[in-house]
This record gives sequence, C-alpha cells and structure tokens, in this order.
Amino acid sequence: MAKTFRNTQIKRDRRKVLDTLRMWYPGWLSGEEVFEVVLATNPEYDRRYLVKDAHYLNEKGYLKFRHKQGFDIRNVNVKDCEYSLTANGSDVADRIMDDPTLDF
Repeated sequence: MAKTFRNTQIKRDRRKVLDTLRMWYPGWLSGEEVFEVVLATNPEYDRRYLVKDAHYLNEKGYLKFRHKQGFDIRNVNVKDCEYSLTANGSDVADRIMDDPTLDF
C-alpha cells in the first residue's frame, strides 16, 4: 500500500481506538466516548469511520463490540454500541505484539 497521508491517519485513528480501550480493559466503553476521544486528535474523524475501524479491528481479533439492539451493519449507530479490547488487542495496544497495519 502506498504511504499516503490518509493511510497514515487511518493507522493513527485505529491505534487511538486501541489505546483508548486499553485504559478501560477489560471493561466496556461506549462508542460515543471512543468517538469523542479520537475526534479530539483528528477533527475530521466521522462516526462512519469508527464503524469501519471497529469492524476491521474486530475481524483482526483486537476488539469486540456489542450493539444494544442487535447488529445490522446497514443500521449501526455508534451511540448504540459498546467496545472492549480482547487479550490480543491489549497486547497490540501495549506494543507487546506488532501489527504492521497499525504501526507507522
């Protein structure tokens, strides 16, 4: 993947999601709280990006999420989701385990 500013920003945002959840591990944090933390470091961050980032990190096995009204990707709302790190996600957040897709 060519190194572009957008690619670097995606990595930073995903890393910020993990770092934020690391502070609450093993607890859950609301999607809106995670969004607000990332938004503070990237004013262009959008709730749709958090949905994409959460799905990506979930597929990698780094976080898990639950949706209060069942899950439907077409209708997901950040405000209705809660996120938590997995053990692997904690290792990545602590930089014990490397992931080249998140490091820059």
